[in-house]
Amino acid sequence: MYFRRIKERNAMESITYCEPDHIFCKANRILFAGDGSENAAKAMKVAIEIAEMTNSKLYIVHVVPTPTVKQMALMTSMSEGEVMDKYVRNGEILLKGYKDSTLEYDLQVETILEKSAPSEGVLAVAKAKDVDLIVIGSKGVSGGRRAGMGSNTERIVMNSECPVLVVK
Repeated sequence: MYFRRIKERNAMESITYCEPDHIFCKANRILFAGDGSENAAKAMKVAIEIAEMTNSKLYIVHVVPTPTVKQMALMTSMSEGEVMDKYVRNGEILLKGYKDSTLEYDLQVETILEKSAPSEGVLAVAKAKDVDLIVIGSKGVSGGRRAGMGSNTERIVMNSECPVLVVK
């Protein structure tokens, strides 16, 4: 059992002690990586629960996929800068929505917009913020054409220096 419940004087139960060396006990900084997919929405709910339960700071990151931006610019009449601007605006809207979903909780939240390959961006932010746990959806907005995890999720799991919780 991760947490022991100790009765308070008013007969309400609260989590007051955590077993040493368990992942959630050590969590002070949690990173949620979201791309607007259905699985990301589920992962966001889990990240909020864990952050609330452990009183952790929650970092919410969205990565603008620069390889996709370059590809879109080549396939359209828009410049790379114009495509990037659209992706950044959409990312900012997405981050605001994620942050707004935390308002009813007493959480310390920071949003981050990164520009890179998705898995590289998530891992760079995780390292820079020295996070204790990454929470991510099993498949992103591209849908994960294979059974199981999407390729970005798989790269994050394989290359992360901290535990990764994959939500399906």
